[in-house]
Amino acid sequence: MRRLLLLASLGIPILTGGPAWATSIGPGAFGPTQMVESFEGHTATEANMTLALGVSLLSPGTTSAFNFAGGVSLTSPIPNPGVFNDGAFIHDFALGGDVTNNWGGTRVLNAASSAYIPFGKAYLGAFDGGAGNASIEFTFAADMDRVGAYITGVTGSTVTMSVYSASGTLLETGSIGTVDLPLWSTNFLGIENLAGIRRVVFSGPDFGLDGLTFEPHPLAVPELGTLPSLAFGLAGLLGIAVLGRGRETAKVRR
Repeated sequence: MRRLLLLASLGIPILTGGPAWATSIGPGAFGPTQMVESFEGHTATEANMTLALGVSLLSPGTTSAFNFAGGVSLTSPIPNPGVFNDGAFIHDFALGGDVTNNWGGTRVLNAASSAYIPFGKAYLGAFDGGAGNASIEFTFAADMDRVGAYITGVTGSTVTMSVYSASGTLLETGSIGTVDLPLWSTNFLGIENLAGIRRVVFSGPDFGLDGLTFEPHPLAVPELGTLPSLAFGLAGLLGIAVLGRGRETAKVRR
């Protein structure tokens, strides 16, 4: 079974495990039915959301799964334990610029550098206060063929993305290295799996993601193996209809 094995340290996806039809993809692989969640427009006053730190850092899912647009929900960590306990946070500079996220080097994310966020002024992030990884889990209302996001984070780290079926089976795992802020909008990690992706988990020591992109299964079409039988059946029905019309014509002629 062939696998795409490239260098995550260069910001290029590594894909491991899973069935042969799983594929590492870029944003151009998504079609017209794609949905993009940019994490914009939320406030601390809405239900199931609290103020995490300052005015620009929010904690979604404080009591239950948090529903974003397009049929995707934040389902772990729930209830959100808070930003300093590996909880997910929305950092939205449209609410103010009082919180700085320092990922090291040229990755100091403040109000001025927020222009590098791929979609708008907000992103979703998490970090582990110890030496391990924090994780963010999304669950979809229906099966997806393709899922991905723009990712960066603390210098020298790698972020991993794992996708699961509706039954909880691990379908595929991919990883990507973090990049400097000006390259964030080019650093996309995506997976296509036609078995149907129902859940996706991102994990890393300190990371942010934006532009969560997902595309559902297309409308069901007949399998190729059934098309000859279908055509034969239609031809048979057509023959019966023609024969019936011939009999009616014969009756009139009598």
